[in-house]
Amino acid sequence: MKKSIRLALAAAATLSIAAPLSANHSWSGYHWARTGNPLKLSINTKITSQWSASVNNAFYDWDNSGVLELTGKTAPPGTDAKRCSPIAGQILVCNAAYGTRGWLGIASIWLTSGHISQATTKLNDSYFNTAAYNTPAWRAFVACQEIGHDFGLGHQDEAFDNPNLGSCMDYTNDPSGSVKKQLSNEHPNGHDMDQLNTIYGSHTDSISTSSSQSASAGANQSGRGVAVAEAAAGDSPSEWGRAIHTDGLGRPDTFQRVLGPGRIMITHVYWAMGEGPR
Repeated sequence: MKKSIRLALAAAATLSIAAPLSANHSWSGYHWARTGNPLKLSINTKITSQWSASVNNAFYDWDNSGVLELTGKTAPPGTDAKRCSPIAGQILVCNAAYGTRGWLGIASIWLTSGHISQATTKLNDSYFNTAAYNTPAWRAFVACQEIGHDFGLGHQDEAFDNPNLGSCMDYTNDPSGSVKKQLSNEHPNGHDMDQLNTIYGSHTDSISTSSSQSASAGANQSGRGVAVAEAAAGDSPSEWGRAIHTDGLGRPDTFQRVLGPGRIMITHVYWAMGEGPR
């Protein structure tokens, strides 16, 4: 496939091979609707230079899946990184100092009649500007995982102390693998690509909820089956709704908020080590 993203900072990333697993880590079957394959999807960024390499590398990795055709864009003028309000039919990735709220990154998807219709990833500089997390490995791992959730991917493993699987869709406290002399979890692996193929290579839909067209934040593109952009996800559990899943340490890590008939927001949170809801 001809790449639609040209990355000045990204070199080709080799996909790690882990022990055999089934490709069964869809995030509850959530996916973007499309009338043909590959899924053509725009990813807008409102990021600072500290995040350019890790976010661009994540784009490169996911675009290599064969079932995604991603177009990278600078976020529309006036986009506020602190709010990171979704763009109808597209993904928006932001970084800012969101506060010491316990989380490193969150991914929020908006479901319209059961399909993802917009998504955001927020990367929290209040932690990534500290010595514990200001490393290429932590930045790469969290960016890759939260953007992966925006496509409808779940986790391969949710036990933090298990050996790394060589996938950013694996929970870990050692993303580089250097502490425990194990695989790096900074990129997707072959099982992630298999899962994307299962989600997007096996069927098509009667409508499309993705849009590659330029759009201002909050634009109404409902004529294409895409919902009007909703309000921003917010930065705390009280804004994310009801907890519906816990991580390997028993902390709520997935939340659901019903917005109206046929409209639901789902938020995944990756908590910092030793942290949790506040």
